[in-house]
Amino acid sequence: MASTISTPTTTTVPLSVINIDGDIPDIDNQLPFLPSPLPDPHSDFIYCTPPEAPTYRPFSVFLAGSIEMGKAINWQRHMSHYLQHLPLTVLNPRRGHWDQSAKPSPSDQTFRTQVEWELDALNKATVICFFFDKNTLSPVTLLELGLWAKSGKVVVCCPEGYWKGGNVRLVCEREGVPCVGSFGDLVPEIVKMLGEKGMEIPEAN
Repeated sequence: MASTISTPTTTTVPLSVINIDGDIPDIDNQLPFLPSPLPDPHSDFIYCTPPEAPTYRPFSVFLAGSIEMGKAINWQRHMSHYLQHLPLTVLNPRRGHWDQSAKPSPSDQTFRTQVEWELDALNKATVICFFFDKNTLSPVTLLELGLWAKSGKVVVCCPEGYWKGGNVRLVCEREGVPCVGSFGDLVPEIVKMLGEKGMEIPEAN
């Protein structure tokens, strides 16, 4: 658990471990500039990453979307800054480092811990926001959208050019999921849904 948003650090790690939380060039300008100055963090804002168990406020947002083993733009950190003025828990599955020796198998404890953290957090989150980086495949993100599209707690950003964008938009249309084409339009959709679910939205300072 942390009350502030983490930034990548330089440490000595085994060769099999990669940093998946680094800064990836946003070559297509999918992310808007951060507001300057950033809004003051709310005293009840909590930022959580695996493997530590999250601390939940009454309202929470799970950042579902492209990671692609660190190849996707770091939209999660960007989104966390946009939400930090709110009294909520942000659940970010993009952990700082990942051991590539972990096998994608239920019998691998590192893999199991990561996936179960995500499944539990998805289940408990008040709102799940999806962002599809147009330069990734993001198969797990597609899987998660399929799992939660009917939940009534999903908002989606799917930019033009994402390889399965047509599928994503048709699923959202059928299930009544708010779906926008830009990150800038995703932020107000998250805040709107939080308000619909009972959060009193404070003004950003």
